[in-house]
Amino acid sequence: MCHTDHTKSFNLVTIVVLAAGVWRPHFVVEGHGRLLEPPSRATMWRQGYPTPENYDDNQLFCGGVGVQYGENKGKCGDPWNGPREHEAGGKYANGIIVRSYQVGQVIDVSVELTANHKGYFEFRLCPTDNPFERVTHSCLAKYPLKVLPERDVRYYVQGGEGYYGASQKIHLKVQLPRNVKCRACLLQWKYNAGNSWGVDPDGTGCIGCGNQEQFYGCSDIAIGHSDVVLGKPAVKHPWLFQEETDVEWHFGIVKYNNKTTEEPPPSSSPIFYTSNCCVAVMVFHLMALFLSLPAMF
Repeated sequence: MCHTDHTKSFNLVTIVVLAAGVWRPHFVVEGHGRLLEPPSRATMWRQGYPTPENYDDNQLFCGGVGVQYGENKGKCGDPWNGPREHEAGGKYANGIIVRSYQVGQVIDVSVELTANHKGYFEFRLCPTDNPFERVTHSCLAKYPLKVLPERDVRYYVQGGEGYYGASQKIHLKVQLPRNVKCRACLLQWKYNAGNSWGVDPDGTGCIGCGNQEQFYGCSDIAIGHSDVVLGKPAVKHPWLFQEETDVEWHFGIVKYNNKTTEEPPPSSSPIFYTSNCCVAVMVFHLMALFLSLPAMF
């Protein structure tokens, strides 16, 4: 007669549940996307621009939910605590102006979601007249762009052929401000995904609540200046102390832009972020260890 050790089975289930709870307190399903039009600093190489190739241009999510929130978060998808390669002075921020528009023009914007996970898009603008100058959150906050025809600052992603599957291209009409003219503006795209478990400030927990994964893309554009030459920087690099062909040129400007050490924003409830594969490996080893032990009863 077969005998089932219910105590051992119960303990095994308990360990698996506790392990998942400790190591993965937030159920996360990762979305991915890139800004195609106007081409972002990370993606413009795909359209033939002579810029470094970034094969991870659909994964600019500021290092993940655990590090991306706070005033110090990167504006173009880089982690706040690492070299900001997509911000001014970085490897992919070459100051090349990719599009020139008229003041107040309705422009075409295209986004490719390589994994559609609900949520919404937002677009912002920061006029600096210098693509080699880092933008600030306060500047971007002044110029939220409206998506037509609803004229809302948020576009809520709809389900489509890319929903949890193949890639999906979304084409939108976006209104530029009627009072902004610049030789160099940074256009920022933000994708706030909406299918991970989270908790709102009022304590409500749900899929899409609380802090969600965010993806970014930044494009260099000009507005209201017909003499701007596309495909070239709008101005001379102010920190260029060596020739661009010198291998130290890139490292010099990156060091300049990252010379101030920024502290992480305070957090009363730290979030631990791990990948699904890490959790699976951990649970597998725990199960193997438990099954190798002699029965306690």
